[in-house]
Amino acid sequence: RYVNSDDQVSLDNIDMRYTTILYTEETDPETGDYVELQRLQTIENRIWVDYDQIPRHMIDAAVAIEDKRFWEHNGVDWKRTFGAFVIYPTQAGGSTITQQLIKNITDDDAVNVQRKVREIFRALNLSKRYSREEILEAYLNTIYFNNGCYGVQAAANVYFGKDVSELSVAESASIIGITNAPGAYNPFTNPENNKKRQEDILYAMFEQGYLTQQEYDDAVAEELVF
Repeated sequence: RYVNSDDQVSLDNIDMRYTTILYTEETDPETGDYVELQRLQTIENRIWVDYDQIPRHMIDAAVAIEDKRFWEHNGVDWKRTFGAFVIYPTQAGGSTITQQLIKNITDDDAVNVQRKVREIFRALNLSKRYSREEILEAYLNTIYFNNGCYGVQAAANVYFGKDVSELSVAESASIIGITNAPGAYNPFTNPENNKKRQEDILYAMFEQGYLTQQEYDDAVAEELVF
């Protein structure tokens, strides 16, 4: 009664603000790349990065903590959805990465069952049209990481002064940890909260087989330098 079951969301032309990067004609003698001169941005600092440039451990961190059955379900995790309906009947949580992406790019975030049902149909349809990799690429480029950062590339630049491809396992988990509550887990203002969340994510990665015991121990022990 509430929704059109054929409702589609497209990832082909996502309308978002992006940061403009200006370069000089000089090149770096070591890399041969043009030297960056200035970045121009609105309140949204976003630099799109392709899926193959995102470290595998960052992808694993996002899946492990946000949607552990992401590679198996069809856009909706029915077990989590039904559980959420029982516990929070008016809010209906249990969102998958696909559902979170839809909310991010449509700004359809009303807190009611009708919106949740609409989001479920959109997620099912999105998963039929796009690969899991395409969905993850869009998700990791649209989520908010506080301090004006949208997407993992901007977050890597701002928090660690690195390209996202250079992030360690520990750094990737720290960034992914921000998404759950950007204010509470902001590493600049709440580093202790961020560290605790990071360790929860690292443990989830270890528990789900994404990290060995040694990799987990090393990541937990690594000092984060923001």
